Amino acid sequence: MGNETEQATAANKGGQDSTLIRAEEQLERKNVELEEAINAAKKADSARDIFLANMSHELRTPINTILGLNELIIRESQDEAIKEYALDIRQAGNILLTLVSDILDFTKLEAGQMSLMEGIYDISSLLNDLINGISLQLRKKKLELELDIAKDVPYKLSGDEIHIRQVISNLLSNAVKYTEKGKITLHLGWKQVSEDEIELDIFVKDTGAGIKKSDIPKLFGVFQRMDTTVRSKKDRTGLGLAITNRLVEMMGGKLEVQSVYGKGSAFSFSIVQKVIDNKPLGDFEKQYNESLHSTENYSQKFIAPMGRILIVDDNAMNLAVAQGLLKQTRLQIDVAGSGEECLELIKRKTYHLICLDHMMPVMDGVETLHAIRAQEGNPSADIPIIALTANAVAGAREFYLNEGFQDYLTKPIDADKFENMLIEYLPDNVVYLTQAQNMERDYDREAAEMALDIKESQLYVIGFNIRNGLKYMGGDKALYSKVLHDFHLILKEKEEALRDFLKKGDMPGYAIIVHSLKGNARNVGADGLADEAFELEKMSKAGRLEDVEVRSPILFNMMKNMRTSLKVYLDQEAEENAESEETEQKPKKEENLQITEDDWKKALRELAGRLDDFDGDSVNEKIEELKKYDRPESDKKMLRLCEKAVKDYAYDIALEIVNAVL
Repeated sequence: MGNETEQATAANKGGQDSTLIRAEEQLERKNVELEEAINAAKKADSARDIFLANMSHELRTPINTILGLNELIIRESQDEAIKEYALDIRQAGNILLTLVSDILDFTKLEAGQMSLMEGIYDISSLLNDLINGISLQLRKKKLELELDIAKDVPYKLSGDEIHIRQVISNLLSNAVKYTEKGKITLHLGWKQVSEDEIELDIFVKDTGAGIKKSDIPKLFGVFQRMDTTVRSKKDRTGLGLAITNRLVEMMGGKLEVQSVYGKGSAFSFSIVQKVIDNKPLGDFEKQYNESLHSTENYSQKFIAPMGRILIVDDNAMNLAVAQGLLKQTRLQIDVAGSGEECLELIKRKTYHLICLDHMMPVMDGVETLHAIRAQEGNPSADIPIIALTANAVAGAREFYLNEGFQDYLTKPIDADKFENMLIEYLPDNVVYLTQAQNMERDYDREAAEMALDIKESQLYVIGFNIRNGLKYMGGDKALYSKVLHDFHLILKEKEEALRDFLKKGDMPGYAIIVHSLKGNARNVGADGLADEAFELEKMSKAGRLEDVEVRSPILFNMMKNMRTSLKVYLDQEAEENAESEETEQKPKKEENLQITEDDWKKALRELAGRLDDFDGDSVNEKIEELKKYDRPESDKKMLRLCEKAVKDYAYDIALEIVNAVL
């Protein structure tokens, strides 16, 4: 009996052990499966993040190319319908680019790959860039920007400027996007938290659509839809605020929201920053308002179509603002986004003046200035260089002058001060001063008068749009004549440079010169030449050497014909100016011979035939014969130009002059 009990107990124990072993094995398998599932999920998340990050990065390249080419269409197209389509492309492209960039940022945040980038920055530079970033949107919607910036905030801090800029920029852009009337307010305050640290307090307030209380928790979600009644149907979803919230948290702050539906919203946050320089910022608001006032009352003081300047700034919007301020001056403006790019440009092209931003990454403005001055064989080594800076604190002027700048200009840029500085430092021979009343002239009347003069000299034969050229010169005929002289002088110089770059196969160098030629030609109304230069600019920028080699002879031939024709016109003009006083003093000659219109046309056809045969002596005899007839001043001038062209052996130009009136 005892043995049976022991056997039963042992059997039960063995069964329990077996069950326990099986349970342990099942649990182990479950753990393995769970671990495999977790790893698979991690791999899937990682693969998703890598895919989205790579796709976001790769998509930006073609989008930027599309937007860049579209910008050329906007600038160069004369067709208003095409411009409208291009503007729509720009708007849609920018929305797409923002979304792609947001996806990249969000995947980095999700993957824990986003890190803070500490560095020294200037509060005034930060504010200037933020304001420039929304200035176009504000003007389009006619919104007011109210600044409430503490005057005593330390102007130089250390922190993650890039992400601070991104956060405030997102808040400002959203405020403008959802506000149809009223104003946007940007407040920046501070308080001391330790000996070398302060807390920056920032809020952005608008008078826009507002947010329903029930929708506020959704604001920081991914692709969350808000109310569709008051808010615009556009841009209701996205990543902007989700990213903004996460970035603020990374910097140790918290993004707060207050909103009244239909009346407006306010977003605020506070972050701690290290103080580098305790000097106070000063009255940034006053500086901004003065800049705004000067821009609103702008009337250009000069025209410099042959002046060449380079503007260097790492912020694309700042470059656009500077170019916009100088647009009516007709200056040839190149831009560079870094000190390194500036140094490359001055190797290929000479400038009359350089405007150089101070606070740039890698190589700042001071370092770039010293590199320009030290570069051997650099034709721009001694030209005036002006510092563009948001640093308006005491002692700034002395600092920049001591470093070697000729002058400095604070940002936001005051248009009036900017032009005065350019007039002072640009060479006198490229600056043509204008007066406000000149800009009010009747361009159509002036152009019609000058077109008559120039038609007599046959400039229209070689592709000059006189009305455009005259308009670019502010309606000033004397100025237009002087610019034509300058244009004649640079044609040979540019042709030689283009031939040299073409021979070396240097497409970037070729692109710079042909781009400059395009601007020169457009300024004087040589639209055909400008269009041809534009085509070659696109080819050279794309590196299509063979296509450039095939098409360049067309451009060179156009330039040669223009030089010859302009020489005939300008030489004749000089002779007429020299003889004008003497002619006025001379007594009138005896009445010339009379000739009918039919006989006059017949005589001109005979002259054209002799020109076509390159019979110089016979041509001169015929011209002398025709000069004896009593004809209108336009015919007399035509004969003088024809005679001058024959003296220069430009029979083809003389023939064009005669054929134009037949």
